[in-house]
Amino acid sequence: MALIGLALAAAYALQPVGVFHDGEASARNGENWLALQVTPARSALVATDAQVRRVHDVVADADGTDTGLEISTAVNDAAFLVRGPGLRIGPVDTAWTGVEPLRLPTKPLALKLRGASYRLQLDCAARGDICRLVLTGGARTQVLREFPAGRYDDGTLMLGDDASPALLFAGDLDHDGRLDLILDMTDHYNASEPTLFLSSGAGPKALVRRVALQRSTGC
Repeated sequence: MALIGLALAAAYALQPVGVFHDGEASARNGENWLALQVTPARSALVATDAQVRRVHDVVADADGTDTGLEISTAVNDAAFLVRGPGLRIGPVDTAWTGVEPLRLPTKPLALKLRGASYRLQLDCAARGDICRLVLTGGARTQVLREFPAGRYDDGTLMLGDDASPALLFAGDLDHDGRLDLILDMTDHYNASEPTLFLSSGAGPKALVRRVALQRSTGC
């Protein structure tokens, strides 16, 4: 799976765990990261070193060739490595774990953190050719992304190029008491785009700001 890493805010980075094409992972062997460990009982950021090794890339490699890069960590139950200002070792208050596809039609996804209520929803009502991924918390509403909207043969709505965005994690990663998100913001069926949104540093009318992402393609 090809991956392109993009830094959106200085010093922040997000690295999914998995296998990637040569030169397309942001982590380097032995680098210091924080592993986001998620279990049924708790979530936490745990200090770790990235483990990077050569493996066979089933998409790009001929037999006997190993150009792929496997990114892993010694921390069990970790799907992501993160780093950046305000991210530190310790328990993480959690509002949602697991992959939650954001499908159409959709009802608002209710999220609660430290007594505060939030809603995450795809809104396609305003225009027929655009769907907006909207986060609401208290009196604030923020559009996280706009997706082109098309139609399948049966007339139902399609996001982007048959895309399947999803919520991957919701909780207080930066320990400021407010909601942070990891979302797959993909707009294409053959791509994924895990994106880190943090509440710290968000503008006066915003709930979160996008600080890092990794875009990958299937082949």
